[in-house]
Amino acid sequence: MSTGAGVVTIAGASALGLLTVFVLWRRVPAGAAFAVMASCGVGVAVGGLLVQDQVGTVSWVVAVVVLGVITPVHARLVFGPPGRAHVVAAGPGAA
Repeated sequence: MSTGAGVVTIAGASALGLLTVFVLWRRVPAGAAFAVMASCGVGVAVGGLLVQDQVGTVSWVVAVVVLGVITPVHARLVFGPPGRAHVVAAGPGAA
């Protein structure tokens, strides 16, 4: 059990995730956005497991894999597709 390290890991991963979805989500390529969000999910899982006593191996595997997969999916569902939108405005003659 390492409570301090767990709290710092959770806070750091959360801060990076907030920065990514609110500032960088539309500015970085989709692959980079998903990779950063996956690493944030893994960071939250690791931090959560560090603050607990007597965590088994299965808990480590399941938590890291599940949050590593669910976090980018959740961000995609809530904030839409990452990266620049490929929308071109119609010209004046399109109406």
